[in-house]
Amino acid sequence: MNIRRNGFITVTVLVLFGWAMVAFYDAQIQFAEVIKNQPSKWEIELHLTPLLAALLIGGALSAIMFVSNRKKRSSLKQAFLLPPELEEMDEREKQITAKACRASYISMGYLYPIVTGLMLFYPFVNEMIPYYPIIVILLLPFIQFVVYFISLKRNY
Repeated sequence: MNIRRNGFITVTVLVLFGWAMVAFYDAQIQFAEVIKNQPSKWEIELHLTPLLAALLIGGALSAIMFVSNRKKRSSLKQAFLLPPELEEMDEREKQITAKACRASYISMGYLYPIVTGLMLFYPFVNEMIPYYPIIVILLLPFIQFVVYFISLKRNY
């Protein structure tokens, strides 16, 4: 079980996804302006760098995870659907994973009210950071992954 590699790949794919969503959000804001103003000629600019980075780098990292997961799983369905973090080979690893999942689940009980409170700041920061909701919402899986990997590392 390579905890650091799985954690790095998971967080990297999440950050790349967030970056791509910020680019889409920017294009959506431009489209909303087009709908509001209804000009005779209009254009929308979509930055392809975040999207291509998410697709290429995220795809390559996901393929690496899939190949390593496929070697350890008996079926293709399990390799696709089960995250690579659940690589239990024996009872001890199953107990460690169960503890990490429990810690991650408990952290969500604390995290949801905090994230909800952070969303209250959106009207104050929407001029400076219009994509603030994307960042705040992506904090949920990020913190969940971090708590999971810390608990996994501590118990392993």
